Amino acid sequence: MSSSILSTIQQRNKLFLTGPFGSGKSRLALERIRWLLGQERVRGDDILVLVPQRTVGRPYWEALSRGDVPPGPPVQIATVAGLARNAVALYWPLLAQEAGFAQPGKEPTFLTLETAQFHMARFVDAAIDRGDFDAIRVERNRVISQILDNLNKAALHGFSLDEAYRRLRLAVPQGESRAARINALEAAQAISREFRALCLQESLVDFSLWIQLFNRHVLTHPWSRTHLFRSYRHLVMENSEEDTFTAHQLVKAWLPHLESALILQDEDAGFRVFLGADPAGAEELAELCDQRLRLEERWVTPPPLQRLEQLVDRAIRGRRAPKVTESQVTEPEGDAAGASQGEASEAALPLHFQSHRFYPQMIRGVVDEIQRLVVEEGVEPGQIAVLAPFVSDALRFSLQTGLAERGIPSASHRPSRPLRVEPAARALLTLAGLAHPIWQKLPPPADVTAMLQVAIQALDPVRAHLLGRVVYGVRGERAGQLRPFAGLKPAVQQRITYRAGERYDRLRTWLEAYRAEPEFTPLDQFFARIFGELLSQPGYGFHDDPDAARIAKQLVQSARNFRWAVESNLEESLADPQAAGAAEERSLDPASAPQGLSPAHRVGRAYLELVESGALGALYLPGWQEDQSAVFIAPAYTFLMRNRAVDIQFWLDVGSGGWWERLYQPLTHPYVLSNRWPPEQAWSDLDEFQHRQSMLRRLVLGLVRRTRQRIYLGMSDYGESGLEQRGPLLTLINRVLVQEKRTPIPLP
Repeated sequence: MSSSILSTIQQRNKLFLTGPFGSGKSRLALERIRWLLGQERVRGDDILVLVPQRTVGRPYWEALSRGDVPPGPPVQIATVAGLARNAVALYWPLLAQEAGFAQPGKEPTFLTLETAQFHMARFVDAAIDRGDFDAIRVERNRVISQILDNLNKAALHGFSLDEAYRRLRLAVPQGESRAARINALEAAQAISREFRALCLQESLVDFSLWIQLFNRHVLTHPWSRTHLFRSYRHLVMENSEEDTFTAHQLVKAWLPHLESALILQDEDAGFRVFLGADPAGAEELAELCDQRLRLEERWVTPPPLQRLEQLVDRAIRGRRAPKVTESQVTEPEGDAAGASQGEASEAALPLHFQSHRFYPQMIRGVVDEIQRLVVEEGVEPGQIAVLAPFVSDALRFSLQTGLAERGIPSASHRPSRPLRVEPAARALLTLAGLAHPIWQKLPPPADVTAMLQVAIQALDPVRAHLLGRVVYGVRGERAGQLRPFAGLKPAVQQRITYRAGERYDRLRTWLEAYRAEPEFTPLDQFFARIFGELLSQPGYGFHDDPDAARIAKQLVQSARNFRWAVESNLEESLADPQAAGAAEERSLDPASAPQGLSPAHRVGRAYLELVESGALGALYLPGWQEDQSAVFIAPAYTFLMRNRAVDIQFWLDVGSGGWWERLYQPLTHPYVLSNRWPPEQAWSDLDEFQHRQSMLRRLVLGLVRRTRQRIYLGMSDYGESGLEQRGPLLTLINRVLVQEKRTPIPLP
C-alpha cells in the first residue's frame, strides 16, 4: 500500500474510492476504521458501515472482532432497510396517524417476505379464480412475488402505485396479447391497493411500507431527521453500486452532516439491478465528495486473466484491448498474500475447454477434472467454484453425487428457491403433517418415502420406498399412521435391515409420544425439538449434513417469524366475537381448515400450507455462510454477490441462452421501474438487447475478476432440455478467441 494512499485514507475527509474487484478497497476501508478507532479515539458506535446486503458486511464483522481492534462499543454495520425499519419502529407514535393507519396506538407488526406472501395470497387467489391472470401463464407464487416486487421497487424509487404501474405498461409489447397483459397489470395494481389497505387497517408493515414511511415521514420530519443524522459521525458505504436509489438519496442528504465518509464502488459491477440496485446513482455520490481516488493495483486477477477482461470488453463494446504487463499486478499483503499472480501477459489465455455431445457427459467431465485438480495438483476444494446460469435439482444432484463418490466435499446455495423443494425442509414438513393429524394435512406416500430416506441414514431410495409402502397407512383407520417395524414380515425386515428398522421405530415412537402430549407445541418449536432430540443424533440424516442442519435452522426461524406476525393479530381479533369471523377470513381462510381448531393450531396449519404452496424464503444469513473446505456450486449471480474469489472456476453450459436472459416476469420489470428510465419511453426490443449485452459484460468481467488461476468452460452440443446450444456467451468466447488468433469453438 503506497504511503500517499494511506495518508489520504487516514484523514477526516469525504472520499469516493473506486476500482475493480480485488484492488483493495475494502482493506483500505478497514484501515480507515482502525485509524478512527485507534488514533482518533472515535467511539465504535459513532461509525456506520452501510452495506447493500447483510452478507456483504460479514468481512467487517470478522475483521473488527479481532483482538487488535481497540476496545469499546462495536462499529455499527447495517443496511438501509435495517436503518429504516429501526427508525420506523422508534418513531412509530410520531408517524402512525399521519401515515393513515387505522389504529395508530397499536404496535406495528413487521412482515418478512414469507409473511407478506401469506397476507397477499388471498387477494391473488381471488383474482386467479376470476381469471385475471389467465393470459400470462405464471404460477400463483410467482404472481405474488412479482406484485410484492413492484411494491418494493416503487417504494425504493419513490413512485406511487399509479406511477409504478403506468411505467410497467411501457414494457408490454405490442401484439394481440397486449390487451390481456394490460388487464393482468390492472389486476396486479388492484391487488397492491387491497394489500396496502389491509396493512393500514391491521398495522402490518412490509418492506415496501417501512421504506415508504422512512422516506416520507422519518426523513421529512425535522426532529426525527435531525436525530437520525446525529446518530453517526463517520460513514463507510461498501459496494455503493449495488445499493438502491433510496440508499443513495439518504447518503446525499447525510453527507453534509458527517465528519468523514468513505464511499466504495466496484467498477463494472451492479449485479443486483433485478433487486433494485442503482449503479448510476453511485457515480452521483462522487460529485459530493472532497476527492475521488481510483485504485489500479490488482491483487487477485493475474495478467492473462486481465488480458481476457480487456478482450471481452473489446468484443462487446468495440474498445481496443491494451497489453497488460506484470507491473500492473501488485504483490498482495496480509490476507491477500499467496494469491496466484499467474503468467506473463504474452502467455495463452487461461481458458480450458471441455466439449461434449450430451449434457450428462459434460457433468461427468467436470467431476473428473475436479478430482484431478484436487488429487494431482493439490487444489483445495474450497478454491473451486462450479457455476451455471441456473442450477436445477438434477444438475446439483448429479454434481454433488459425483463429487461425493470421489470423496470431495461440496456445498450449494440457491437463494431464490422455495423452501419446500429442499429435501431437508420437505422431510420436516412431512413429519409435521404426521405429528398433527388434527390438521387434516396428511402427506402423500411419496413424501413419506422421501422423508424416510432423508431422516434415516441407513436407508437408500429402494429400501426407503419399500419401508414407506408397507408401514404408511393411507386409508381407513390407519390413515396417517405408521406401523411398527416388528409387525412386518421377516423377509421384508431383512431387506430393510434391522439397523434401519430400529432407527425407524425410534422415529415412529417419538411421533406417537408427541401426539399424546396434552398441550400443543408451536410449529417452530416442534421443528427444533425433533431436530435436536432425534434427527441430529447419530444414525439419522441430519447428524453430519451441514446443509440439512442449515435448512432446519432456517425453517425454525421462518416458522417463528410467521407465528409472531400472525398470532397476535389473530388472538386480538378473536377476542372480539363480532370481529372473529372477519379476522379468520382475513388471516387463515377457515374454508380450508377443519372446524374447532385453536388459534395456535390454525397458525401452525397455515404455515404448513404457506410453505407447501411454494412461497419463497426470506434471506437468512446461515445460507450465505462460506464453507471454505468444499467445492461451491451455485448460479453465477449468487456467486458474484458473495464477493469472494477462488482459484478455479467452472462455467457450465456456456452454450445456454440463460447467461443473458432475464427470467420471464410479465408483471414486473427491473429497468422501466427505475428512476433512470424516461417516464414516457416505451421499452423496445433494442433496449432489451442492449441491456442484455451490458449485463453479459458485467457478468463475465465479474467472474473473471474473481478468478486467481484459470477458468474451465463446460459445453455440450445438446443442453439439459435436449436442445442445441448456441447462446450469446459461446458467441462472445468465440469472438475473443478470434481476436487472439485461436481456433473458435465449433457450433453444433
